[in-house]
Amino acid sequence: MKIALYYPWIYVRSGVERMIMELAQRSRHEWVIYTSHYYPEQTFPGFKDLNIVELSKVSVSRGYTSVVNAAGVILRQKIDLSSFDALVVSSEGLGDLITFRNHGIPVICYCHTPLKIIHDRFIRHRYLVENPKMKLPFLFFAGVFQMVDHLAWRYYTHVFCNSREVRRRILDGHLASADKIEVLSPGLDVSKMTPSWECQEYFLVLGRIKWWKNVELAIKAFLEFKKRYPEYDHYGLLVTGQVEPGSEEYFQMLNKLTGDVEDIVFKRDPTEEELLQAYRCTYALLYPSLNEDWGMTPLEAMAFGKPVIAVNQGGPTESIIDGETGFLVAPDPGAFADAMAKLAADPGMVRKMGEAGVDHVRQYDWNGFVQRFDDYMETLHS
Repeated sequence: MKIALYYPWIYVRSGVERMIMELAQRSRHEWVIYTSHYYPEQTFPGFKDLNIVELSKVSVSRGYTSVVNAAGVILRQKIDLSSFDALVVSSEGLGDLITFRNHGIPVICYCHTPLKIIHDRFIRHRYLVENPKMKLPFLFFAGVFQMVDHLAWRYYTHVFCNSREVRRRILDGHLASADKIEVLSPGLDVSKMTPSWECQEYFLVLGRIKWWKNVELAIKAFLEFKKRYPEYDHYGLLVTGQVEPGSEEYFQMLNKLTGDVEDIVFKRDPTEEELLQAYRCTYALLYPSLNEDWGMTPLEAMAFGKPVIAVNQGGPTESIIDGETGFLVAPDPGAFADAMAKLAADPGMVRKMGEAGVDHVRQYDWNGFVQRFDDYMETLHS
């Protein structure tokens, strides 16, 4: 089969880009990837070996004007699908709009989340609290977008989604019926993630550095940890990940939040090897995202034999076994600090949780993910 895949922007090393790359590389079918913004220098190198077609360009800015302009471009975009058997839309919201002019063949959605700022109640609440003057523009934008998005979702033959949390958002938003939705969580390349069992005395925050990742919670938790438990004053915190366009102000805010604490180190825009090394050597991972859609970072940390301390909401509640592979705690600095102290006080617990995590993540495998995708595609012509 020949399959077209559309995702509006391939420009960073996120879980979405990873999923697209692994699917295209491992599939037994031929894939052509269409995008409206391609930046090969900042995404995974493997994309350079794939068939990428860049369409009319859209901005990656998240301002209202930029989003409206991008939506208009995507909605009007026509792809020549005459030689394809199916179209897959990798969707986080705006990508759905490609279906209006491209639905002459079966259209399948892989939903990472419906538009997050509308359908994630925690993110929506935080945005409105921090931007009270934008409430009326937001409500207007949200109403218009939801109306258009409902029309776009009518064209989907089948919907894969990455977690039960995202399935719930789809159902709550009345975007698709339950019988159309299938949870298919992304996998891991465990061949690159052999545990070293080295545990240096620092905690790790890893991932894209942007406001809805809630990195400030981890920083506040670390400062509280140092305050409550002076016996662990020698521990450090490493914050590493890509700083996307539009997130520079947020990154500077995080730097100011640390004050003059030398034990907090920022490493922005790391290489893949630097990320792997951070996983190998850390004591444990802190995952402060408020209501993550799924979350590849906790799985990767567990594959390296590291416990994970995460907020007890969203995707991490589906992948972390509380008390066995890590801790699920309230989104509170004190709760994180207490969990960090439990691990710092008990290296044996860290090793035991690490071993349990390695066993646990074996169920998440890219080959199984891709095989299920391929098998479904073949039912379209059976």
